[in-house]
Amino acid sequence: MTTTNIRYFDSFAAIGRRAGRDPEAPWTTAQLLDEMQRCSVHGALVYAHQAKEVHPEVGNPLVLAECRKHPRLYPCWVALPHHSGEFPHPHDLLPEMQRQGVRALKIFPRLYKHAVDHGTLGELLSAMQETQTLLLVDRGEYGPAVQIEWQEIAWICENFPRLPFLLHSVRWEATRMLLPLAERFPNLYFEFSNYQGNRMLEFWCRRIGHERLLFGTEALEKSIGAARAYVDYSELSEEQRRAIAGGNLQRLLRLPELPPEYPAHQPQDGIIAKALQGQPITDSIVIDAHAHMGQRGTRGAAMVVMNECDGKGVVERNRRLGVQKTCISAWTAIWTDYELGNEDTRQAMLEFPEEIVGYAALDPNYVTDWGKELRYYYEECGFRGMKPYFPRMGAPYNDPRYTPWWEYGNAHHLFALMHPSDNFKQEMPDLAKRYPQVNFVLAHSGWTWPVARHHVALAKEFPNCFLEITFTSVTNGTIEYMVRELGSERVLYGSDAPMRDPFPQFGWVAYANISEEDKRNILGRNMQRILAQVKLP
Repeated sequence: MTTTNIRYFDSFAAIGRRAGRDPEAPWTTAQLLDEMQRCSVHGALVYAHQAKEVHPEVGNPLVLAECRKHPRLYPCWVALPHHSGEFPHPHDLLPEMQRQGVRALKIFPRLYKHAVDHGTLGELLSAMQETQTLLLVDRGEYGPAVQIEWQEIAWICENFPRLPFLLHSVRWEATRMLLPLAERFPNLYFEFSNYQGNRMLEFWCRRIGHERLLFGTEALEKSIGAARAYVDYSELSEEQRRAIAGGNLQRLLRLPELPPEYPAHQPQDGIIAKALQGQPITDSIVIDAHAHMGQRGTRGAAMVVMNECDGKGVVERNRRLGVQKTCISAWTAIWTDYELGNEDTRQAMLEFPEEIVGYAALDPNYVTDWGKELRYYYEECGFRGMKPYFPRMGAPYNDPRYTPWWEYGNAHHLFALMHPSDNFKQEMPDLAKRYPQVNFVLAHSGWTWPVARHHVALAKEFPNCFLEITFTSVTNGTIEYMVRELGSERVLYGSDAPMRDPFPQFGWVAYANISEEDKRNILGRNMQRILAQVKLP
C-alpha cells in the first residue's frame, strides 16, 4: 500500500497558551508546524486555547493572526450565544466570518455555562445551517471533554438537518451511544483522535460509509503520528483513506483544494519511511508488550465494542505492523473470571505458539492453592507473564496474599504488567526492591505527564522497572521525555489492543522525535531481552 501521496488535513488542532501545561509539553505554533511536516500532515483546522479558556473575543483574533502568517493553518472560531451582549449576533457574526475566511465554529456549552436548546442556540444554528458553516463540539467521556450530551446532539441533528456537525473527542467507549445517532442523522460527522477503537475505521465504513469520517489529531496535546498511522495501516481502499485523511474536511469547509504537498524530502528515518507507506517493520523485531483478547468469535467486552477481538483477530491486526510476538492477558481474566479468561489465553497460545506470549492473571480473592495454580499456568501451560489487576481485583499489589506469586516470579525471572493502583507510589518501590529478578512492566507510562514523571523516577531507582507506553492520550512528548531521562533501553511498546487499535500506539513510537535506534529498541529489542530472561522449570 502507498500512502505518501495522500494529503492529510487535520480536523482537530489548537494553538496558543493553555492552563496546566507541563514544562516539557510542546505548545508553540512553530512546534505544531514542525510536527506536521515531520509527519507529513499538510494542513490543520485550528482554534485558540485562549478562545476556549478565557473568551472567544480574546482568542479568536489570535488564531486569525496566526493563520494569516501560516497558510497551512485554517482558522476555527469559538462561539457564544449572543443574548448577553458579549458576542456578536449571528446576523453580524456569519458575514464577518465570511469576510475573514473563517469556515468553522466550535462551541463549549459546559465550559461557558450555556444551554443547548432553541432559545439559546436556535438563531446561531439556523444561521450556520443557511451558510453551511461547520459546527464543532467535544463529546468525550471524561471531564472537560464532555461538552454536550447525546440527547443534545440528537436535538441539533434533528432540528437542523442541513447543518454539518462534527464531533471532536469521541472515544472508543462511545460506540453503542454513537451508532444509532450516526445511522439516523446524515449530517453527523466525527473524527478519530480519541476514537482509537479496534478496526473502527473499517467498522464505520461498512456501517455508514467513509464520507462522514475525519482525520483528527488533537495536536499538540496528542501525537500527530499516532492519528496518521491509524489511517495509513487501515484495511481500507485508497478512495476511503483519501476521503478520511483530508477530502471530507475539504468538502465540509467548502475549500477549492486541499493544503499543498510539501517539497520533496527524505523521511527522517527508516521507521518513519515504513509508517508513511503503511508497511510493516520487517528488518528488526517488533513485540507488543501489552495486549488483551476476548473469547473466540466475540466482538466486545464490558463497555467496549471490540471488532475481531479474539486471539486470531489480535494477531492478524498486529501482523500489519510487523509484530512478531504479542504478550496477551485475556479480558475475561482481568475483568471478572481469571480461570475462564486464562483458558482463552491458553487456547490462543496453542493456536499461535510463535506469536502469542501469555500473561497469567490470578485473582487473590479466589485463589485457594497458589502452588497448584502456579505449576499449572507456568510449568504446564507455558505462561511467562504475570498480570495482577488492581482496578478489578481491588487488592494492593503488595498484599500478602500475592507473596507466593511474587516469590515464584522472582525465582523464575518472570515479568509483570502493572496497571497503576491507588497506592502505586508505595507499592512499586516495595515490590521492586523485594523481588529484583521480576521485571516490572509499568503500564501506561505515557498516559499523562505526571504519570510519565513518576514512572521515570521509579525506573531510575529500580533497574527492574520498565516503562510501557500505551494510552489513548498518546501524550505528545512523553516518549521523547522518557528516552532523554532513561535511555531507550528501558521503554517498551505496547498497544492495549483490542480495546484500542494497535495502529495509533505504533504510530506514537514510529513518529516520535527520537533516533531510529531508539525506536527499534522500544518497538521490540527491549522486550525481547526481557522474554529471554524468563527461566521456567
